[in-house]
Amino acid sequence: MADRQAPSEPDPARTVAPPKLRVPTPAPPVVKRDRLLRALDEHTSAGSAPPPITVVTGPAGSGKTTALATWAARRAATNPVGWVSLDAHDNAPAYLWTAITEALRTVVHPPNHPASLPPATSAAEPDHPAAVIAALDRATTPVCLVVDDVHVLTDRTALRGLELLVRHTPAQLRLVLAGRSTPPLRLSRLRLEGRLREVDGRQLAFTRQEAEALFTGHHVELAPDDVDLVLRRTDGWTAGLRLVALSVAAAGSGEDTPLQGAVPMVSEYLAEEVLGRQPEHVREFMVSTSICDTVCADLAAAVSEQPGTGPLLHDLSRANSLVTAVEGAEGWYRYHPMLREHLLAELDRSRPRDRPRLHHIAATWHRDAGRPLTALEHAVQAEHPDLIGDLVGAAGLGEILRSDGDRLHDLLKLMPATAFGRPVVALIAAFAALERGNVPLADWLTAQVDNPARALKSDHARALHATVRLRRARFDGECAEALAAMRTTTAGRTGDLDLDVAARLNRGIAELWRGEHEAADEDLYQGLRLAAEQRLDHAVLLSLVHLAALACARGDLAVMVEHASRAVEFAVERHWERKPGTALAYALLAVAAHQRLDDVEASRLASLGAEVLSEPTDRTVELTVASAHAVTAFQDAGDPHAVVAALWRQWDGFQQPFVAAHLVASVAPAVQRMALRVGEHQWAGAMAPRIEAALGPCGEHALLSATVQSHRVGQARKLIEPVLSGELPCVAASTLIDVWLLEATLAEREGAAQQAHEAVRRALSAAEPLNAVRPFLEAGKPIRDLLATGAGRFGRLDRYATTVMLALPTAGTGTVDGLTVRERDLLVELPSMRTAEEIANSMFVSVNTVKTHLRGIYRKLGVSQRRDAVVVARQRGLI
Repeated sequence: MADRQAPSEPDPARTVAPPKLRVPTPAPPVVKRDRLLRALDEHTSAGSAPPPITVVTGPAGSGKTTALATWAARRAATNPVGWVSLDAHDNAPAYLWTAITEALRTVVHPPNHPASLPPATSAAEPDHPAAVIAALDRATTPVCLVVDDVHVLTDRTALRGLELLVRHTPAQLRLVLAGRSTPPLRLSRLRLEGRLREVDGRQLAFTRQEAEALFTGHHVELAPDDVDLVLRRTDGWTAGLRLVALSVAAAGSGEDTPLQGAVPMVSEYLAEEVLGRQPEHVREFMVSTSICDTVCADLAAAVSEQPGTGPLLHDLSRANSLVTAVEGAEGWYRYHPMLREHLLAELDRSRPRDRPRLHHIAATWHRDAGRPLTALEHAVQAEHPDLIGDLVGAAGLGEILRSDGDRLHDLLKLMPATAFGRPVVALIAAFAALERGNVPLADWLTAQVDNPARALKSDHARALHATVRLRRARFDGECAEALAAMRTTTAGRTGDLDLDVAARLNRGIAELWRGEHEAADEDLYQGLRLAAEQRLDHAVLLSLVHLAALACARGDLAVMVEHASRAVEFAVERHWERKPGTALAYALLAVAAHQRLDDVEASRLASLGAEVLSEPTDRTVELTVASAHAVTAFQDAGDPHAVVAALWRQWDGFQQPFVAAHLVASVAPAVQRMALRVGEHQWAGAMAPRIEAALGPCGEHALLSATVQSHRVGQARKLIEPVLSGELPCVAASTLIDVWLLEATLAEREGAAQQAHEAVRRALSAAEPLNAVRPFLEAGKPIRDLLATGAGRFGRLDRYATTVMLALPTAGTGTVDGLTVRERDLLVELPSMRTAEEIANSMFVSVNTVKTHLRGIYRKLGVSQRRDAVVVARQRGLI
């Protein structure tokens, strides 16, 4: 960090060593980085006015010189680049300007430069920079100069001369300044004027494609996961990637490759090029603070035990010492991953007993700063059971409800067993494990509490235990006993808002699965209110999702879509759209889309739900998501039989009481229909007894039984008659639609036209609130024909009947080839009550013309009157 000492005044006759003026030759293999070369070309384009200054900055080993050298070599044939590599000696103005003048002399020649550059022997003169500027100002073609390692300049006089060149850049000069840090020149005005072009470490970092090319150049083959690992460790840092590639190549295929752990070549480079340039107290500061993923000035002062060293982080960041500011967190910094690995290794080597103590200091600081989870991470590293227990007990449950407890669950594996000696800590840890579907770990943790010798003494502890027990019961569906036990505690009204939210949310979900809808409604809404007030976002999301499921169970698809859509929007705002908690929302929205025949959207949503459900959860949620996926995929599946078979296996044993009744009732008819379509009549026949075992006598059992008996019309109608009369209730609202449509089909077969029409009307009445079109499609062509023949006789349901009929496909029901354009136009008018004269006026033709077209329509449709023409046209999908 300290300035280098400027050399004594140079001899004016001193010549510049030729290698300082040569474009460096990059070490092979040279990776083609077209995006960087294009950026440099754009930054130095000849047509730019006013002339730009390009500043290229990056830490040691970031590839600045290699990128610029590659770019300069590419331009050599058409527009040579002058180059000067600075060193400590150039910190004297005379040395600096001698080097710059000689570098310019390599690319400035007559005839494109009528005036000569001042001699290098005058470089010590104060007006030499101005003379160079004046000479360049007379250039007629572009002149490009790269000044590399400009960060070595600290002498004020040398910097003033360079600033003069920057501020008064000749029109044809394109100046590129490269260094580890931005030179201390007044550049803000250039930035305001639009003259400053910048390339920093982020742009210099290797992309994945470039990294793969680098490994290929070193004859190193890495698996995609290994490439990801190296990129995470190096952050795309050029030196890190090259040294890892060299190490892997040197290790050979028969040995372990150094993709994890220390890479000796990298450690040597960091020690020499980064840490070796720092004073002792700075190195000690960096070693101590490396225990933190991110660090601010106050935290750094506490951990390093060096008061007043806060500005060091800012200085290290500005100097590009592989310390960078954390984006979006003002005042916070992070060490480059490989530098941090090296610093931690140095801490363990030089101060082997210090790491736990430093982590304890960091844990205490984060706890006091209101950052409990980060404090817990450090407490685990400090192996301090008491502090771990304090932090988990105070903030663990809130963390789970706020962000689903992923970090907390991952920390469980690192905690010492003694940390779970407190019942509250063990229970909160079990709750975190259950949120991640880790049932075995949760069972082990709760076993620590269920020991009769350790009876829970406080109401709070008993309420927490009851909540965790109920959360566990949801995995098996045997919630009755756990619910009863919870109701004997103060769960939901303890005054601890985190615990009350957890209790109400889990109780509401359990009540929902058991069909206790009123109680579920109360608990879920109260849980949502409390969670929103406390900003417990994960709990808010789950409350919305299960309120949508509750609306589905009640048959209110409009409210279901409202809640599920709100849940997805809430998740997207927090970038949680691919978290498992959203899976049920996607499945419910898929059901709604499927009902309204939006097959593309239904398939997309159902597939997304199945994809994000990556861990075990409630059996009801798992089967809802799996069923939605199967039902939406069935129609276009290459092997529909495989789809049915897979779903059948997943539902095997669903008669056990661990699946919500409304889910069984809703899905069973669809599963039966799919089984029939793939010729699995045995599976279809088995559905009815399974439903009866699971739900008892109900409308769903009658529907399934009648469907397999539908070839015996009378018998089938007797089976569903108790449902139609209201004696036998349905569990799912959609079942009643299917029952009425089956009745309509059966009545039509028996020639009972009026009864068939009335059954369709009753089906429309049940379907309208749900906006359900799918049942009419599944019922087949006979129902479309009944909708067509009954048009105009459904009363207030006429509009909905037309909507349903028009949504149903008409393939194979007729052809329009015989109708002229005018006949088709007239056909659309026939359902109206208007007379032939009124129709003629609206079509601007005579009445005789209308009558002629009518006769043609009747003949081609095979009818003799207007009403029959409308019926046949509707059956064929012409209107």
